[in-house]
Amino acid sequence: MMKAKNIAIRIGIVCLVLIAIYWIYTVWEQKHTPITLYGNVDIRDVDLSFRVSGRLLELNVDEGDDVHRGDLIARIDPDPYEREVKAAEATVNQQKASLDYAQTVYLREKRLHGTGASSEDNYQNALSSFNQTKANLAKAIAELSESNLRLQDTNLYSPSDGYVLTRVVEPGTMLAVQSPVITVSLVNPVWVRAYVAETELSKAKPGTAVKISADSLPDKSYDGKIGFVSSTAEFTPKTVETTDLRTELVYRLRIVVQDPHHELRQGMPVTVKILG
Repeated sequence: MMKAKNIAIRIGIVCLVLIAIYWIYTVWEQKHTPITLYGNVDIRDVDLSFRVSGRLLELNVDEGDDVHRGDLIARIDPDPYEREVKAAEATVNQQKASLDYAQTVYLREKRLHGTGASSEDNYQNALSSFNQTKANLAKAIAELSESNLRLQDTNLYSPSDGYVLTRVVEPGTMLAVQSPVITVSLVNPVWVRAYVAETELSKAKPGTAVKISADSLPDKSYDGKIGFVSSTAEFTPKTVETTDLRTELVYRLRIVVQDPHHELRQGMPVTVKILG
């Protein structure tokens, strides 16, 4: 009887140990099993345009071309703006000459002021003329600076590294201010937009490492990390109205991707594995 009882106790202990091992293994497996998500590459586009109007003189890039920060993309005919700068320079020189004369008159009237050799009105007029001429010179210098800036703005440079997505106009086109010339798709940063279920949200924390693969590039994978997790839940997919799918809450993720060879393209579907 005692022997049977001991056997039963031992069996119970073994069962408890096995249950504990199974529980620990299950928790460990859930914690370390990668989560597979599906998303799309999200790359920012920039519409490049001039800050001045004029006739497009040259356009140095075509669709698909790589561009780098600081590359000269296009030029507007600078001739009207060069003439504007020369006119502004002439105005500055004229105002400088006027200021020299006004200063000479003012200093003479200042020396004579209070001696009786000149009237108070002459002194006040000279002072007023001197101050007005100084203001005119400052205005002319400011207008020259603006003219030089407009002349510089006849050159359009790439603000970042990327590739030309669309070429909107051709040389000879008369462009208004802010008329799009080309659209550049930026190569940095590259993001993936994906969604994680509410039940797996605890594994999708900012800074968590992920592996990304694309169907069109089956032999390659890309390193990334979660950079942003939306604080607001939403339903997905939005176009499905069945009760089961509409009650599933997900959170949007923004994943920063390392793409040194610029192989990922806007909207490309990708698979994301959140590493356990």
